[in-house]
Amino acid sequence: MHELNLFNQRNFFKLNSLILLLILLFSITACNDSEDKSGEASIDYFVFQPELNNGLDEAIIGKITDFNINLSVPYKVSLNQLVATFNYVGVKVEVKNTEQVSGVTANDYSNPVIINVIAANGESTQYTVTVTKNKPRIPQVYINTEGNFEFKDEDKENYVNSTIRIEDLDNYYTTDTEFKSEGEIKGRGNSTWWEVAKKPYRIRLEKKNSLLGMSNDRNWALLANHFDKTLLRNITAFEISRIAEMRWTPQSVSVDYYMNGTYRGVYTLTEHVRVSDERLNLDLVSSDDNSGEALTGDYFLELDFHYDEPYKFKTSKMNLPIMFKDPDEPTPNQFDYVQNFFNTAESVLYSENFKDAAEGYRKYIDVESFINYYIVHELTKNVDGNFRGSCHMALRKNGKIELPMVWDFDLAFGNADYITWEQGATSSDWDGWYIKTQSPWFDQLFKDPTFVAEVKARWNELKPQLDGVPGFIRSHADELNEAQARNFSPKPQGAGWSITHIEWNTSKIRGSYQNEVNYLVSFVEKRIQWLDENINKL
Repeated sequence: MHELNLFNQRNFFKLNSLILLLILLFSITACNDSEDKSGEASIDYFVFQPELNNGLDEAIIGKITDFNINLSVPYKVSLNQLVATFNYVGVKVEVKNTEQVSGVTANDYSNPVIINVIAANGESTQYTVTVTKNKPRIPQVYINTEGNFEFKDEDKENYVNSTIRIEDLDNYYTTDTEFKSEGEIKGRGNSTWWEVAKKPYRIRLEKKNSLLGMSNDRNWALLANHFDKTLLRNITAFEISRIAEMRWTPQSVSVDYYMNGTYRGVYTLTEHVRVSDERLNLDLVSSDDNSGEALTGDYFLELDFHYDEPYKFKTSKMNLPIMFKDPDEPTPNQFDYVQNFFNTAESVLYSENFKDAAEGYRKYIDVESFINYYIVHELTKNVDGNFRGSCHMALRKNGKIELPMVWDFDLAFGNADYITWEQGATSSDWDGWYIKTQSPWFDQLFKDPTFVAEVKARWNELKPQLDGVPGFIRSHADELNEAQARNFSPKPQGAGWSITHIEWNTSKIRGSYQNEVNYLVSFVEKRIQWLDENINKL
């Protein structure tokens, strides 16, 4: 019995010791937990709520990775005064020593913001908040024709009464979200109208207006760019034209086009070729200007193989098709003056004495404009740029033949296989001369060492800016990423155009929009390099 009591006592003491040990361990753990919490400082939730921030349609939740918080907001949202709602562990949150209140304090997020979370023990944790803007959505153009009229091929020249509405959803181009106007619409173009279903159009507004920040005018064009699967060749060429400082470069914007409620795809809304104060500024002759100095200009002309204007002639030596654009009905005296001037200029250019500084070709042509035109078309390797088509000329008062602008590049940048077998180019890709060797007038101009030296100088002057064109293409392709997907998606959600359909102009299909863009970028990069090497060898 005594031994049993002794056993019980020993077990009792062991049990008590175990309990005391457990209590001690618990106490130590509790103390450690308390110490850890006093040093904690973190953010576990960071969001921009729509009810607290103008321009938001939904909550923008920050992605927290390590000590970085990243958010992306719609383009139209201002970053200057954004209010964040957040949850944190610690005693307070500060930005530049200013305490932050969740859902109340506004900050400028134009640049990354450093947020300090202060723990109970005074220690802090820093988070870097970076807010970026989404790419702006491209504008939407809605045109409803009277009676929902749908154009057939034979309706090209018939204007149809229409209502025009343009939405700049992100106010990227204007401060006005919406533009409305009465007006009319008709077809335009040649092969681009007759040979494909995605047709280009000409718009004439009821009165002059500035569309999407462009010039104030009634006349506009919607380019379909159906042969160009990047949808970017015209816009890219216009950028090169601006770099080359042509007298006038049409402004243009990529848009989603809807006609009679049906999505037709990505188009380019551009300034229509027009003589006006805000576009191509020329002092045109009037019907009364038939003698003396007044007869000498200005005239606006087009060289084009379609040869489809009522007043036109072909030059006597090289048979260049010249058509009157403005005035569209020249008087007999005006017609004769222009025709004689061109024939004389051409005859002198191909004469033995053509290099003479006073009496040679420089007496008749504006050399600077010819050089700028040359660089644009040689770089783009535009199939029509060899004085074949869409070449606009001006005959200036008491002056010379000028090349003031460029137009129509959907078949440029390696997008026309027939440039070799029809136009004589050595390659349809980025290498080889084209305008220099295969264009009337330019083939002769390059026989003048002075002209060659001027081309070299101008090329080297422009080269640093031209090197930025590939970046321009990538940026605009990025902006078109969502829109191009709609353009090349099946109906009814998309426009129904195919990225892999082979068109008549080229057999080269690259399988995806990104591959098409990559080729365009590569073409420009390699073309610039090739021209830089070879122009400087002349």
